[in-house]
Amino acid sequence: MTVAVLLLVSVVTLIIGPIVAAPEGLWPLGGFCFLPLAVVLLAVALFKPSATRVFEDGIEVSLPLWRRLAASRRYVSWSEIRDIYPRAYEVAGSFLSPFASSAGTLVHTGIGIETREGRRILLKFTPGSIRAFRADTQGYLEAMAVIRDRFTRRGERMVTTSKSFSDAEVLAMQSRAREPLLRIEGVFTAFFLPPSVVIVLLLAFQWAGILFTPSTIGLVLLLAFLPPAISMARTLRQSERRNEILSDLAKFQEHLRERMESSADRQ
Repeated sequence: MTVAVLLLVSVVTLIIGPIVAAPEGLWPLGGFCFLPLAVVLLAVALFKPSATRVFEDGIEVSLPLWRRLAASRRYVSWSEIRDIYPRAYEVAGSFLSPFASSAGTLVHTGIGIETREGRRILLKFTPGSIRAFRADTQGYLEAMAVIRDRFTRRGERMVTTSKSFSDAEVLAMQSRAREPLLRIEGVFTAFFLPPSVVIVLLLAFQWAGILFTPSTIGLVLLLAFLPPAISMARTLRQSERRNEILSDLAKFQEHLRERMESSADRQ
């Protein structure tokens, strides 16, 4: 999304602006036309994440630049960690596309960390190439392999507080996780309803003799935006619930994997 916004603002500011607005004297307006591009570039810099580094005694989590400037804590020792396991997350902004989100194509696997103090940290490994979009990215696989090797060599458990699920409960959770976030009929209704809302409200205002002022037009646009806004909010909420289910399952599976390996070693 960051790259898409940057490309869009760059094209509008540096290509379309000089062609369309320059002949009318509306470009560059004393440099103000470059302000949106500067804001986007600043946001890109402030939200650029650092690398995740795994050490023998702890892990240095990835943080955006603005949090590093605020001196946020990055290093967490293994002794502080209660559970570390695969955790599902959705690509940022995917709720803006309920069609893609409902299909589950934007769910990735990161590393969830829970400390003894109750902190919950999510390490994301979003791929840099759309063609490489897959749940388990190369960065995640390599980082998880290193972490598992470290805990195995030390004879320590990665998961100590996992819930236990029966086979029936696991199947039920998997079934819920595969369900669409929203019914396709509701998605279509929410995103194709705004033009009808605008037309009906404008006709109603005209019939009632209400003048078309900036405030009334703003009210119309606000009411028209409500259906897609509600759809996106519901998609985001359902996505968070689905990711919690997937994370609980992954945490349980990690617990089972450790238990099975421990039993095999004793034999």
